[in-house]
Amino acid sequence: MKIHFLGTSSACPSLNRNVSATAVSFDSTKSWLLVDCGEGTQHQILKSELASYHLSVILITHLHGDHCYGLPGLIASISLAGRKEPVHLVAPKAVIDFVLSALKFTQMETGFELICCEIEALEHALDFSFCQVSIHPLKHRVPSVAFKITERNIPRKLHLDKLANDGIATGSHYNLLQKGENVEYQGKLLRAEEYTFPSWQPRKMIICGDNEKPTLLSNAVEDIDLLVHEATFTHSDLHKVGLHTGHSDAKRIAEFAELYHIPRLALFHFSSRYHGEGMLEPLENEAKSHYFGELVLAFDGLVVEIDKQKRELSDLS
Repeated sequence: MKIHFLGTSSACPSLNRNVSATAVSFDSTKSWLLVDCGEGTQHQILKSELASYHLSVILITHLHGDHCYGLPGLIASISLAGRKEPVHLVAPKAVIDFVLSALKFTQMETGFELICCEIEALEHALDFSFCQVSIHPLKHRVPSVAFKITERNIPRKLHLDKLANDGIATGSHYNLLQKGENVEYQGKLLRAEEYTFPSWQPRKMIICGDNEKPTLLSNAVEDIDLLVHEATFTHSDLHKVGLHTGHSDAKRIAEFAELYHIPRLALFHFSSRYHGEGMLEPLENEAKSHYFGELVLAFDGLVVEIDKQKRELSDLS
């Protein structure tokens, strides 16, 4: 499971940082998802190991342009690449209206079904073949959310001891059980859930939209492997600019991550005042003064992997 930072700037791009876009890819499938899609995101994808053709799910945290202006062009390019499978767009209603209008007025007809889901109408988590996505409200100048992404479709292992103890000899039924299928064996129904177990616990992470109040995530961060959160300013700079911006500072999010024992924290969405060689140092020093887990200050093109080995399970039968 990999997190690809395609854009790590707030508000406007600079020479070395594009605006918000973060992708998540998975071990078991070529399909991947995208969280936010600022202008120029499709160029960032071209520089990555990802293929836009396999983009299956697009999640938009809020309606500000630096998080969604790249959508019409990316959707058109996916279609021109020949994709036929549906693409899911989960976004605020205003963003969906913007995308559909742009496609309509530019006479762009996609070769795939764009399945649109308004965040405001969602009452439960969304299940896709390779992950589950739950939505958690944040606080910003406009409604903004975080997406908690939980891995699915994990390969299964056999409870070999239990199979042997129950007198079930090896055969093709082993393979079917491992695929999650129930099978008949000598007049007995073998249930996959009884004779198999997942190879590892699902990996979990949260990617946030703009947010001035990290504590809103208190009930969502248990057992996550990674939190991706904005740190637009340092604490002192945020107070100079003004709290009306609706953003977090490095100190605030670091204190939250330390309080809730989050093992890995990735900061992004940096104001352009910190762009350039060595200019993130004030943010890094501030975060490290309050958070003592594994800290990442993301840059465009960075890929962070969540290692499945840390969550591997053994046959305890």
